[in-house]
Amino acid sequence: MRVLVIGGGKVGSSLGKTLSEAGHVVSLIEADPTRAQNLIEDVDFMVFQGDGSDVELLQAADVSRVDWAVAVTGRDEANLVACELARTFGAKNVLARLNSPLNRPTFEALGVPVVGVTSLMAQVISREVEVVDLSRLAVIEGGQISLVERILPDDYPATMVTQLKLPRPSLLITQIRDGRASVPGPNTVLEAGDRILAVVPIEAEKEFSEAFDNYEARK
Repeated sequence: MRVLVIGGGKVGSSLGKTLSEAGHVVSLIEADPTRAQNLIEDVDFMVFQGDGSDVELLQAADVSRVDWAVAVTGRDEANLVACELARTFGAKNVLARLNSPLNRPTFEALGVPVVGVTSLMAQVISREVEVVDLSRLAVIEGGQISLVERILPDDYPATMVTQLKLPRPSLLITQIRDGRASVPGPNTVLEAGDRILAVVPIEAEKEFSEAFDNYEARK
């Protein structure tokens, strides 16, 4: 899977490293020259220095070939413009980090799916009813993509993310264990009771669920 990350701060750099380690083809755009240079020296994927709304830079990053363009800067307006341009120039899917809930209506009006990580984690952690099977939390991108949740059953064996045969393009975004949330990487070990959040195409929901259901052989 090809992913373009727009924004190389803590969220963007961590996301880029996690996806790269999982075997995905990653490129990243960061506006700050110093931060971009530090990333170039630190990571093993392509880093471009510049503005994520720069059309020529997006084209240099092969935006037309990516499966996901994910804008995670600290500025909602920058994330919105980057996603709109990426989609216009051929990105199959876009996803934006939402920094202020007040801006959600704007993203929704333009059909740009968002993830407000803080509010999402709080919502999931505070849920009173636990669901064992796959639970759809939201439908985004005009009904094409699901934000889903899966709570691993009590008899689920310890399983590394790389052991799962997840459909592409799908993306694990949060693992919650004992009230603590983290971003799962390829070497993350999933255990019974973990709450997993992911972004999955609607048509791949069944395949995604089956990737977790087929655990009897791993016991």
